[in-house]
Amino acid sequence: MQHENNVKDENFRIELLGRQEVFENALFRVYADHVVDSHGNEVPRYLSVVPRCLVEGSVAGVAVLPVARHCIGLIRVLRHPLQRWSWEVVKGHGEPGESPAASAERELMEETGLALLDGGLRDMGGLSPEAGVIQARSRLFAASVDAGATAKVEPEFGHGELQFFDRSKVLQMIAEGEIEDASSLVLVYKWLMTHDFNV
Repeated sequence: MQHENNVKDENFRIELLGRQEVFENALFRVYADHVVDSHGNEVPRYLSVVPRCLVEGSVAGVAVLPVARHCIGLIRVLRHPLQRWSWEVVKGHGEPGESPAASAERELMEETGLALLDGGLRDMGGLSPEAGVIQARSRLFAASVDAGATAKVEPEFGHGELQFFDRSKVLQMIAEGEIEDASSLVLVYKWLMTHDFNV
């Protein structure tokens, strides 16, 4: 029965009938797509956001969790669309010709001033930040760092301080809604599932 469902799903299609660019900036192009699916459902202006730089596997960006001893690092960020502060992992866009791992190391340094310890980057899998709108995936990484060895950096737009938190504090912050960014939650939970903070 499961096999029949899979075969049926493989024959299901969404066809692009037309595309109109409605906005662009240095990082994204935004389109109004005219689409129809195999059931005849039609959307004349489907919102599609397409990053300008995509690398292998439709990866457009990275999320990086700094880890120092028994604690993880998060940046306090004020998000303009929500006008709300949240605690988030390091995030950024890839650049042409750059591997996701290289993007992760660069973004870590640019946003926090922290350098990787030798062999300190661990691939934690992928994430589709909003598959219904954004034609892109993010690659997730954990980065072993020395929290006391921070170079001076200029804060990026909306960025506040970087702080390190232990496991119990992180779980409290999640429960209280201080961490609610999707990339941050997925990466933090993946880390919590695979690591014991007490070793």
